[in-house]
Amino acid sequence: MPTSSIEEWRYSEIDELDISKYLISSSEVVRDCTSALTASVLEANDNALVIVTRNGVVDPNFDPPDGIKLGGSDPEDISHDFSGADLFSYLNALLGSPLSMSIGAVYDQRRPVVVVRYLDSGNPAAIFPNLCLKLEEGASAQVIEVLVSPEDSELLAIPVTKIFQAQGSSLDYLLVQDIGSKCKMIGHQASRLMDNARLKSMSIVAGGDYARLFTTSTIAGAGAESRLNAAYFGSGQQVLDFRTLQEHSAKNGRSELYFKGAAANKSHLVYSGLIKVDKGATSTDAFQTNKNLVLSEGARADSVPNLDIEENDVRCSHASSVGPIDEDQQYYLESRGIKPELVQRLIVGGFFSEIAERSAIAGVKEALRTLAARKWRELQQ
Repeated sequence: MPTSSIEEWRYSEIDELDISKYLISSSEVVRDCTSALTASVLEANDNALVIVTRNGVVDPNFDPPDGIKLGGSDPEDISHDFSGADLFSYLNALLGSPLSMSIGAVYDQRRPVVVVRYLDSGNPAAIFPNLCLKLEEGASAQVIEVLVSPEDSELLAIPVTKIFQAQGSSLDYLLVQDIGSKCKMIGHQASRLMDNARLKSMSIVAGGDYARLFTTSTIAGAGAESRLNAAYFGSGQQVLDFRTLQEHSAKNGRSELYFKGAAANKSHLVYSGLIKVDKGATSTDAFQTNKNLVLSEGARADSVPNLDIEENDVRCSHASSVGPIDEDQQYYLESRGIKPELVQRLIVGGFFSEIAERSAIAGVKEALRTLAARKWRELQQ
């Protein structure tokens, strides 16, 4: 087991996690538990190809269309490119129910692919969602992954999503996580991009009393481009913990990371990110930005950006901010006759609206509005 004495687990609640209380889930009865947040995304993509899994098991009657291949194993030709980040990634590899999906160039990119993962169990249980997504050469697609559980569930969710993009492929990816308030999540999201591949990723994290997402993106081919975005809003005593790695191992690569979070009540936000430029990855452009709003006296946020550069011909930068709502903004809006109780909601709405524009997938803006409205209700309780 890792401990908080290790730098990558610093600020986490790993020392308090007792994994022995969780059984390996064997439940075959899984409730449909779409929340208002996940429903807003599904409704906005009503033309999507929807693949439903229950505790990792796909409906056996599902018949994929032309251009999509599904499998029930983790393909070796992809998996060997992803090393296990920690103990939990290895547990997923051993105990997970893999769903592998290959998208070819003939697939109609106007039709998003939605993978809905219903997670449920009658007892405290550990569940290991595993998605292995491959875009073949020249393929383009939008893929939405939804992780949702009933509010009364008590789960340890250890999801792993691996994305491999062949030469010239293009992917818009969206993760929407809305698990129950008694759940814990320790997830890993990894992508590997070959020559001239393009990835635009957005993660919306809402649920769980402790939710950790480790995002890694590797520029493995010349001219590849990765854009990583995330939005999250903590309330109550939630801990939302984000770790990122942007690794450049090929020349002329570009990566841009933009994570934004808000903390209310006694919640705690954590961000720690690293840009790593390997020797030989010349003409690299890599940027990393993390912004946090602290809305309550008891809330807090930690932001730790880092650079590790082994090449000279690069452009790299990082920036982070943690603080309350700007007093000048608040005064300006109040001076225009807006009630003080509405001012914070307007400013936070604008804060998240900006990042919503960074995704081309329908429903992102509506999802963030739904999330903000729910968190404001919780803030008043």
